[in-house]
Amino acid sequence: MSWKTNLQLLDLDGAQALEVTCRECGYSRYEAAAALLEHDELKFAYLNEVEAALSCTQRGCHGAVRIALSADAETEGFMGGLA
Repeated sequence: MSWKTNLQLLDLDGAQALEVTCRECGYSRYEAAAALLEHDELKFAYLNEVEAALSCTQRGCHGAVRIALSADAETEGFMGGLA
């Protein structure tokens, strides 16, 4: 079981971006969850099913892709220590 089998596309915020990376050529793009929800066949799909339904959009490739959730939150390095 992975996190992709636990989350449905409907569980994500509409503005949530999914990073879609081709396993063949390495081309990356971002897809908004709201844009993917417009497809009727993906409306109730789990993220592993969304990953299987998508393919690379690079000309001539059309390879399998992997998806990842992208975070807009800022990350900071560890600044403290043990007191």
